[in-house]
Amino acid sequence: MQSWPVALEVGTIQAYHLQQLADYRQMNKSAHSPEVLANRQQTLEREARLRQFGYDSPAAIEFVLAQALPLEGSVLEIGTGKGRFLVELARQVAALTTVDIAAEEQQWAWLNARYAGVEEKIRFVVEDAAHLPWPDRTFDAVVTMNAMHHISDFHQVLEEMLRVVKRGGKVVMADFSPRGFQMIARAHRAENKTHPHEHYDFRELQRSLRKRGLPTWLRKGCNQEVLVARLPASPA
Repeated sequence: MQSWPVALEVGTIQAYHLQQLADYRQMNKSAHSPEVLANRQQTLEREARLRQFGYDSPAAIEFVLAQALPLEGSVLEIGTGKGRFLVELARQVAALTTVDIAAEEQQWAWLNARYAGVEEKIRFVVEDAAHLPWPDRTFDAVVTMNAMHHISDFHQVLEEMLRVVKRGGKVVMADFSPRGFQMIARAHRAENKTHPHEHYDFRELQRSLRKRGLPTWLRKGCNQEVLVARLPASPA
């Protein structure tokens, strides 16, 4: 088990509370609707809850973005979820489309995007990622964070991701590390819930992509695994 210096733990906690205070001040003086503000408060409370079990959502998002960026042109996100990653991704890219099979999840995400002021940069699409509605070579990059474990056949989804990305573009896949999954499972058990998930071996995915001629790199940190692949600029 990794142990952190006490000073770092205290500094991290202090920084979190300062950020939380700034968020609440922004909420109190903003012109956002009560629905947007309530959603933002729920997001902050959920992040604080996960921190109690060791998972730092903002740090994880920052780590994944550090591996993925730069992302130029039009970007597709697979698995909108509640929009935590989506909002930060939208701050970094010019044009963003996000797809999820659950409309109710996208409503949460839209509220988070509205609070952050990035909703106009995002196109929300309700669709099955195993059957994407776009032609081949539509997007400059396709990304997904913490959605893979909810997908029963990610290999089919990966084929679709590879199909719709342009030559020379990136495909970015991120999900919890084994330790991250343990943290999330403990958080759910404390709420008398379960967190079922499909397991995908990132090294196996990397080997498969390399066999197809795609350069890849795999990184681990902040309780995440991140696999990045780049399509060749021209056909082999």
